[in-house]
Amino acid sequence: MTLWSKMQIGLLTAGALLICWQFKQHGRQARELVPVEAQIQAESQKLEARRTTLTALQQRNNELLEAERQAGNQTLISLMRERAAAARSLAAPEAHSIGSALATILDNPDQQAIDRESIRNEMRANLGLFFKLVKLSPERISQYIDLQIEKESRKASRMSALFRGKVPLADALPERDQDNAELESRQRALLGPEGTAFLDSIAEGMRNDEARRLVNGIRQSMGSNILDQEQSDRLQTLIKTELVTLPLDDIDLFRPPEEWTQLVHEREQNVLRAAADFLTPTQLETLSTFADEDLVGRQKQMMVRRKALGIK
Repeated sequence: MTLWSKMQIGLLTAGALLICWQFKQHGRQARELVPVEAQIQAESQKLEARRTTLTALQQRNNELLEAERQAGNQTLISLMRERAAAARSLAAPEAHSIGSALATILDNPDQQAIDRESIRNEMRANLGLFFKLVKLSPERISQYIDLQIEKESRKASRMSALFRGKVPLADALPERDQDNAELESRQRALLGPEGTAFLDSIAEGMRNDEARRLVNGIRQSMGSNILDQEQSDRLQTLIKTELVTLPLDDIDLFRPPEEWTQLVHEREQNVLRAAADFLTPTQLETLSTFADEDLVGRQKQMMVRRKALGIK
């Protein structure tokens, strides 16, 4: 086996390990939502009980109001106070929302310690080959893991602040981008030029795979208007540049759905405008239809995620 073949196998293996670790992170987050959803269901039942109580109070108030018109009755005053208290309780759902419950979990010191240790153990167990291939010393391995933990911690703090309304989205978005740039710079310094190039090659391969998957779906939609290899390659490059690299994460879910949709729509329109230079009118029409369907699918995923996080 040649040295190049060994390097290819090493790259693929390290890339697979990175992907598996990311899947485990998403799985862990999904598991954390389970007790939250149970808590929210219980709170929803309490709110429904309050609604029933308020309805009864309103009906009783109407009856007493009629009686008050016919004869003086101070009972109405106390009733109005009681109803006002119930209304205030009903009008404060934020304290019992999914987002508030998630923020409580994210801010819990014990949960934070568990998350940090979980990330540390998973990275040491799953990324051993990656650390070996990029030739990191034990000290730099610990620093690299600490950097990933810091990244997750900053994200969790930002999410909690958004859930609690402590920071506006207009401030959270540039803060997120600034953090990402800073952490990426520190990561590159830790890995060094060779290690950074290695990690970049894995990321580029993953982007190419995602773009290729989308192009394959488009080619299947073309029917008899088959794309030739040059068209496929140019379209894949376009999709990778405009869509696969679209930097949207959970912070962006706090945008109004229309704004989020517009961001994706603009990128898809960029693809269509550029593709008009090398696709036939019929092929471009099919691509436009595929883009519309893709946007609808992304919107559904976005709304499901917003609902899971309790974002209104």
